[in-house]
Amino acid sequence: MKHYKYFFLILVFISVGYSFVFGQDDTRVYIAKAISNNCSYLNGNAIQGYKLCLIPKGKTEIPVVMCEYSSGTWFSEYNDEEKIKILEELLSFEGDTSICSKKVCNYGSKKFKKPKTLLYSTQIDALYLFTNFVVSSYAPTYCPFPVIYDKVKKKEVNFDQHKISEIFKLYRVWLANLKLNGSAKFKVPLNDSRFEWFGTQSFFGYYKENFWIYGIYPSGRVTGVCVD
Repeated sequence: MKHYKYFFLILVFISVGYSFVFGQDDTRVYIAKAISNNCSYLNGNAIQGYKLCLIPKGKTEIPVVMCEYSSGTWFSEYNDEEKIKILEELLSFEGDTSICSKKVCNYGSKKFKKPKTLLYSTQIDALYLFTNFVVSSYAPTYCPFPVIYDKVKKKEVNFDQHKISEIFKLYRVWLANLKLNGSAKFKVPLNDSRFEWFGTQSFFGYYKENFWIYGIYPSGRVTGVCVD
């Protein structure tokens, strides 16, 4: 059954299938956590779950729920200091094991071998949205799927909380370095670690010493839209 990439957010509750809440407390102003049953279908059934969405600058609510990961234009409206706060807020979702309303699908630039994992949690959604924002146009080949792979154990680890907590720690160290050194030039978040996003195209040299991303900028091409 066809799924919808976007749907209008109306501030009512389950009677229309979704509702809207800010992050995990009412002090958050950048990320919304929306309840949805319109983002994906699995085995013919709608997935009842949550989707994290970036609120456009100058707004107090999201005009649409972004079922995909193509909100880079909204992200680019924020200045560098605000972008850091957005990334920090995304990392605050560590431990949120509620189910994401999106099933695992291919956000890459071509057909890739698919992972075994079919669903993922809000904390993975947060990491994946974070990654799409910072790697920008590299996302289709750096993180084609919202599934994390342990290169040592050779297994997918989306539901291994110990491993996911390790990855959040890596992302926090990465972000601390970004705040210290600036966003003009930086490595990919999982550089030199045992983990990678499933389907990473290593021949692009993401983990080589001379590979750098120059600035947190919006992608020049369409990214974050499922191609399955």
